[in-house]
Amino acid sequence: MRKAKILFIAVMVISLLVGCSGGNKKDSSNNSTNNNNKENQQTVKKDPVTVKFWSSMRGGMGEVQQSIIDDFNNSQDEVIVEVLFQGNYYDMGAKLQAAVASGDVPHIAQLEMSRIKLFDEAGALADMKPYINKNNIDLNDFVEGLMSFSYVDDRIVSLPFNRSTPLFYYNKDQFKEVGLDPENPPKTWDELKEFAKKLSIPEKRWGYSVPIDTWFYEGMIMQNDGRIFNEDETGIGFDNEIGTKPLYFWKDMIKDGSMKIPPGKEYNSFEVARNDFAAGIVSMISDSTGALRLHQDTCEFEVGTAFLPKDSRYGVPTGGANVIMMSGHPKEEEEAAWKFVEFLTNTENVAKWAKGTGYLPARKSSIESDDFKNYLKENPNAQTAIDQLEYTDIPRPFHDKFTEIHFVTIMDAIQKCILVDNYTPEQAVADIAKEAKELLSE
Repeated sequence: MRKAKILFIAVMVISLLVGCSGGNKKDSSNNSTNNNNKENQQTVKKDPVTVKFWSSMRGGMGEVQQSIIDDFNNSQDEVIVEVLFQGNYYDMGAKLQAAVASGDVPHIAQLEMSRIKLFDEAGALADMKPYINKNNIDLNDFVEGLMSFSYVDDRIVSLPFNRSTPLFYYNKDQFKEVGLDPENPPKTWDELKEFAKKLSIPEKRWGYSVPIDTWFYEGMIMQNDGRIFNEDETGIGFDNEIGTKPLYFWKDMIKDGSMKIPPGKEYNSFEVARNDFAAGIVSMISDSTGALRLHQDTCEFEVGTAFLPKDSRYGVPTGGANVIMMSGHPKEEEEAAWKFVEFLTNTENVAKWAKGTGYLPARKSSIESDDFKNYLKENPNAQTAIDQLEYTDIPRPFHDKFTEIHFVTIMDAIQKCILVDNYTPEQAVADIAKEAKELLSE
């Protein structure tokens, strides 16, 4: 059994450079007395504090993010934010681990939500609550379904920013081509199978594609009212038909030729699925809400969006990253970092980010603003993702072992189940249950 253990050696070096002021002394007493000496003090303006922001955004998303950073840097002269691209969420997690171990951490980072508890357990995250209280930030204005990875005891260690859920995308032109109503996408698993068969053309086009990824598998567990961990978090909550049914569903669709497996690991499979969809090779895909702008900009056909099809109920996991502040910096630098976090997550910039990328707006006031309402009228596909937030009521585990169980234990088993004929869904779920129980007991 594979056990990956992450060792954090946090060495935080705190240094503070204090600027000094200088003056000139002038003697006007003919050396008989210094009572009339005067010191002319000159005020020295402090240099701006530079804040390092580690990001996972590139391309069009990176451009929107840079625009917000430029707005901040141009709005004042006390803080300069410097953004440094660190790769995808996997890369970011690994680089932050190394940074914590070396003691050379950025001030701010976008951290994939499942890793937040892991870094907090290492003492690597600063508490934002004192700044939130001091600046009267209304936490109730943040969308409730996106705040579950922000609280640790009485502290607030992250705020939602580039957050997403899976979303169902489909090619309206191909729907029309085979006689399907382009305004009536599949609502259930059974309808998804039926539509995919009708849309498929042997060895030329597949009706459906989805990365064999834990995130989408979790969504299917939730669509049968299942939980990822059991109630006391000693094991998984899908060690039964709830866990095997999604795997049989995928295997059946692959076997009948109506579902294409996008090759590649980690986020490479997402890119393949997106390219296949844009090329018309697949008619329907499940993908992140964060890819909405990408699909609408790159597809030459009319793109439709819908809730993920349900089985016994609708259900969808949240995903994406939160913005964090790293601990161990001098007070002046931490305060400067907060100024940017506050700016990044304000009503105006949350709306600007969501409009420019397709990620979910994390604040209610952003959704309710006139500017965003006008955007939704012109982009009804974006409304789908917001409406689907109603079905994020089954929370993902906020546990320091969840990262490993999600990205290694479950991922390895479900991919093996799909790729290896004689490895059954029952075996896959049993192996997940066994390894997860051992990890959770440590």
